[in-house]
Amino acid sequence: MVREAPPPDRLCSVCNKDGVYKCHGCFHEPLFCTDCCRAQHQRLPFHRISQWTGSFFQETSLAKVGLQVHLGHGGTPCPSSADYASDFFEWSDTEDIIDRADYPDGASIPLVMDSASVHPPITVIDKSGLHSLSIWYCQCPATLPKDMQLFQAGLFPASFTKPKTAFTFSVLDDFLLDNLECGTSAMNYYSKIRRLTSSVFPLMVPVGLLLSVSNNPI
Repeated sequence: MVREAPPPDRLCSVCNKDGVYKCHGCFHEPLFCTDCCRAQHQRLPFHRISQWTGSFFQETSLAKVGLQVHLGHGGTPCPSSADYASDFFEWSDTEDIIDRADYPDGASIPLVMDSASVHPPITVIDKSGLHSLSIWYCQCPATLPKDMQLFQAGLFPASFTKPKTAFTFSVLDDFLLDNLECGTSAMNYYSKIRRLTSSVFPLMVPVGLLLSVSNNPI
C-alpha cells in the first residue's frame, strides 16, 4: 500500500533533507529528518513515530531520537541548568538498522537506562499509550519541587518524592469518562493502554503501573 512506503523523494516535510521518521500523530503523517522530528515535537511529546529502515517503517519513540522535555520555562531549557547543551544528543539519519540492544522492543516501553543518571527517564501514561520521556526539571534557585513542576506541566505524578511515573490529565479524564459512561474498570482501561502501546506484544508493557492507576484519586 502507498501508506506503507515513504514518498519517492523521501524528503523531510520541513527542511527537505533526508526524511527518516514518519509521525502517526501529525496530520497527513509527514516525514521528518531527525532534527526536525525532534524540534516539531518539542511540545507534542506523546505522538507516535516510525523510522524508515530501508525496507519498512519500524516503530520507535521520540525519546530515542533525543527528545528532551523541559519544565518551568515554557518548554525551553532552564538557563540555570549547567549540564544542558543543545548538542547533548548526537544522532544521525541513516537507513541502516540501528543496534537497539540497550532498548526493549516496542515503541514506547520504558527505556533501559542508568537510574543514577542526572535525567533518568520518566514513564508517562497518556491516552496514546505509555511513553518514556527524558524530563529536565527547572533548576532555578526559587523553583518549585519536582512534583509541582510536573503538575504545572499537566502531569499527575504517581509519587511526590522522586517521581518516576506520571499520568497526563487527559488520560485521567478519559478514564473517568469511560468509567462513568461505559463502566470500564481500571484493569480493563489499562489493558487498552497496553494494547495501544504495543499492539503485537501488549504483555511486554509493565503491568505494575496498574496499581498506580487504581490508587490515584481520579
